[in-house]
This record gives sequence, C-alpha cells and structure tokens, in this order.
Amino acid sequence: MFERLDEMIAGSSRVRVFPGRVASPDLIEDAERELGLPLPASYRSWLAEYGNLFIGPDPVFGLAEPENRDVADDDLIYNARLVGEDGFSPSGILPIFAPDSDEAFYFDTRGGLKDGEYPVLRFDYNTGEFEPFSESFFGFLMEVVRQAG
Repeated sequence: MFERLDEMIAGSSRVRVFPGRVASPDLIEDAERELGLPLPASYRSWLAEYGNLFIGPDPVFGLAEPENRDVADDDLIYNARLVGEDGFSPSGILPIFAPDSDEAFYFDTRGGLKDGEYPVLRFDYNTGEFEPFSESFFGFLMEVVRQAG
C-alpha cells in the first residue's frame, strides 16, 4: 500500500518520516477507546508502518503515549480534545493535519466508516468552510505529499 508513498517521500525535500515512531496495536486500541470510535483502516496501517510524517515543520497527527498525550501537540487525541473544548468544528470532525497556513484537514466521522475509511475534509480559513478533500486517509497522504513536492 505504501510503496508509492515511500517513493514520493524519498523524492521530496519537504517531507520527512522519522524511524522508530510507529504506534503499537495497544496504543491504537487505547486511542479508539478514548475517542469512542474506530480509526480508519489506512490510518491504522500508517500508524503501524510510520507513526509520523512531517511536511516542512508541520506534523500529520499520530498517537503519543497516554502519559504524554496532554502535552503532545502532534497527537490526534490531544488535538481532538482541543477542537472539542473550543467548539471550533462540528461534532464528529477530528483534526488530522493543521499546517501553519490557511487550511487544516479533518476526518469526517459523522457518517461512520465507509469501506473502512472516513472521508477527509479540508477547512479553508479564508472562507470558513469545510470541503471534501479525499475519500480516505491514504488518499489524503498521497495528495498532501504530492502538493509538498
């Protein structure tokens, strides 16, 4: 599944993956329990294979160990808590990537998993609107890595 992504990462000067940051099955299950919903299949696979990806200085949200979750700004659950507390997005919208730019990306869990995936939405800070971006986390990764060059 990730061979093409590996090639794209290797050919990019802006995209990095640090080895040794994969998420264990127990950590993934703990995150699903805390969130109260299953994580999409391609996100689970990415966590188990990579666990991290940076585009420039900006991380795609992975999973931190529970004892570090309250201070890990690259953790999916930490960021989901922040979004929930500030009421920024509708219920069922989970942040997955918030680069220092005019956009951010979210899982749309409101319709449940479809073929094991949640669609990914792009939020445009200029218009204040959510728009469809990808049908899966894997599709999201491929597109943002492609755009990063």
